[in-house]
Amino acid sequence: MVVALPNYRSSAGVQLTESRLVADLSEHANALLNQQDISDLLTDEQERKIAEYVKACAEMSYHQISKRYGSWLEADRAHDVYVPPDTTEFREKAVIPDTRAIADTVLTYLMAATTGRNPMFQLEGMNRDSRNASLILERVIHQHMRRGAGEANIAQIYLDGIRYGFAPTKIVFDPRSNSNKIVNFDPRRVFPDPRVNWGDWENMQFIVATDYVSTNALMSTGLYPKLAKYPALQARDSVPRQGNLHHHSQKDFTKGLSVNPNTQTNHGGHTNDFLLGPARVVDECWMRLQGWEIGIPQLGQVYLVATVLDEGVVIRFQLNPYGQQYPWVIGGLYHDVHKNYSQSLYDLLMPMHDISTYLLRSRIDNVSAALNNLIFADPTKVMIPDLIDRNPWGIVRTLPGNNPGDGIFIAQVPDVTRSHMGDISNLSDLKQRVSAASDAQQGVPTPDVRTATEIQRLTQLGSQRLGVLARLSSATTIRPMVRMMVANIQDSLDAKGAIRMDPASTPQQLASMTQDGYLDFDSQMISGDIDYLVIDGTLPLEPTRNAETWMSMIGVMNQTGLNMEYDVGQIAEEAIRSMGISNLDRFRISEEARQQGMSPSQQMAMAQADRGATGKTMPNEDVQRQVERGNLVPISEARR
Repeated sequence: MVVALPNYRSSAGVQLTESRLVADLSEHANALLNQQDISDLLTDEQERKIAEYVKACAEMSYHQISKRYGSWLEADRAHDVYVPPDTTEFREKAVIPDTRAIADTVLTYLMAATTGRNPMFQLEGMNRDSRNASLILERVIHQHMRRGAGEANIAQIYLDGIRYGFAPTKIVFDPRSNSNKIVNFDPRRVFPDPRVNWGDWENMQFIVATDYVSTNALMSTGLYPKLAKYPALQARDSVPRQGNLHHHSQKDFTKGLSVNPNTQTNHGGHTNDFLLGPARVVDECWMRLQGWEIGIPQLGQVYLVATVLDEGVVIRFQLNPYGQQYPWVIGGLYHDVHKNYSQSLYDLLMPMHDISTYLLRSRIDNVSAALNNLIFADPTKVMIPDLIDRNPWGIVRTLPGNNPGDGIFIAQVPDVTRSHMGDISNLSDLKQRVSAASDAQQGVPTPDVRTATEIQRLTQLGSQRLGVLARLSSATTIRPMVRMMVANIQDSLDAKGAIRMDPASTPQQLASMTQDGYLDFDSQMISGDIDYLVIDGTLPLEPTRNAETWMSMIGVMNQTGLNMEYDVGQIAEEAIRSMGISNLDRFRISEEARQQGMSPSQQMAMAQADRGATGKTMPNEDVQRQVERGNLVPISEARR
């Protein structure tokens, strides 16, 4: 059987029928091209079709990503060491907490590796003209991160990656503060295009974010003038009737003391009292369409953003203000481009966590049974009420003519769970192997490793594995995020300001541009082709902050004779400051004390040095070298 294919070269093969359009917006083409929000210009039919399209996108993604909600809930409970508040049985309160410790260790490493630098993100000018711009921008972004608690947002990205393997984050530019802002989203409320593989986010057709906020919060953003124009849209007394599937949170609201967004409260229960209604349901869809899908084929490919309120009202519809890119970064822990979603750390640990919890609870059951031995009693020989309700004296009466041993038999419960605690310890070791978060990484002493060298070696080996995760996170999550921040600053209409410059860390290229400790910049000074430098994954431990580095330096200088060429006293002072002693000057000898001469202890130290108390003399070749350099004078010349 031969199937006739449609003639795709015929103009009749492409008909812009109403069923193939998202919505016919041809009449609003000019307004869209002028970056205008056309939500208030939409007809009821256009508004309905846009809302239906956003719903269809979200629910396509929901049907796929919701399959992970069950594992996410278990990960939440393990991470929070969660015990249901209505638990009555003691055994149910026993939860293994070491999984949380492992997660915290991995989080700590990732944060230290990717954000432990100053400036936080290192930038690179892709050409000679962009060198100064990169140096300025990396300090501007550092200022934005400090001002907006950016470290906490990045920590949330890593935490979501550890728990869920899915960390959706939006990067927006706030024109009011003229700075970038990182917005973390609950993974259960973000629905990306499920047809793309992990890391291929630029090819998404859409990404939908659902939020539950109050009307006041919506209006304070300044993004929804339509909402401010119509007072009827500012109040809602009931939950949306449609109840879209993706609005089912699938969350345990009790564990984190979260409030159900559909909760509403009547104060006093009287009609004249105020009403605190439920949160407004907001669906924000960032989409990429072909122009013909909105009835404007001359646009070609077009990036749009649509915001739907309460599942039916479009309160924002305009071109993407961030150009041809989504303002979204989706972080994960393990990078695998052959999967739709990244694997989380808890995906690896949960089977062992569940087994450990079972072993602990069975051990509790066994011990409880042993403490409450089974008693077999013959009611014809023993007073059963005395066994049930024990009197203060512990007396159990027997019936006349019977011995106590004849009517009572106590069954001994065998200790079948004796090895369970050892099994739990073995499972804990296995978790550490899987996660690379060893006891040494966690700062826990290990009985098997006794020397500092052994501990350091094991820590370095574990850090190599964690370093790979940090490097991949830097490349796949931090890099696109920083790129967006750079683009947002450069595209800002008011890209100017001043940044505080630390004299100790100011690059030579910027030193001449700094006045009174500040560097003033404008849009021209930060323009250029700039990219983020991916970290190597290792911890940014500065040797200058380690006192041992300075002391080793002094030892090398004493052995090589360099102590005669450099001020060893200042080096020693720097070593002391690296120990945490910031105000060293308060211990300095005053000028009056100097004039009085050396103290008794100083005199004793000088005398010991004269007697050769150290037992060390400078080798002849070192003496000759210092004489040639003019640092030492031969005794014969000194006597002259």
